[in-house]
Amino acid sequence: MVILGDAFEYGKYVKVPGRLPEPLNGMAKAGLYKEEQKILQGFLHSKAEQKIDYYNRRIAEMKSKYDMDFSSFQNRIYLRTTEVELEEWNDFVLWGSYVKAYRYWAQFC
Repeated sequence: MVILGDAFEYGKYVKVPGRLPEPLNGMAKAGLYKEEQKILQGFLHSKAEQKIDYYNRRIAEMKSKYDMDFSSFQNRIYLRTTEVELEEWNDFVLWGSYVKAYRYWAQFC
């Protein structure tokens, strides 16, 4: 606990005598908060773009492999009268997760 008038160390290099007056302290917090929000929003947007690119590439690989989009492949799996091959089932689950993840990250862009 810091008592008014006591010096306290801020970080490694700065010593501040006492506490900042309340209005100034509140303004400093509000200013830092706005800057932190901008930084965090920028980070989230950048990370979302990276994720979207990753999942978009995975979806494109599946489209190329089966020469159809996910909904067509989903119908193929659901409407099949014979037993589904293990590789196709695994790809179906993976592809579905790629689509779901892509949609999730797309909301942040």
